[in-house]
Amino acid sequence: MPNFTERKTDRAYESFMKQIPGFQRDPPEAKEIQQDLERKQRRKGERNGNKSK
Repeated sequence: MPNFTERKTDRAYESFMKQIPGFQRDPPEAKEIQQDLERKQRRKGERNGNKSK
């Protein structure tokens, strides 16, 4: 579908309106954050396991 106009503000508005509502891309550091959370969960699980013994 061609752009409605060549004006910069109109093109920006059109590209904005084509976005999917509620969709957010993961930030580049998302993988590192997820790994840190998993490590904390494992450590927490190890500590809880040691307490019950």
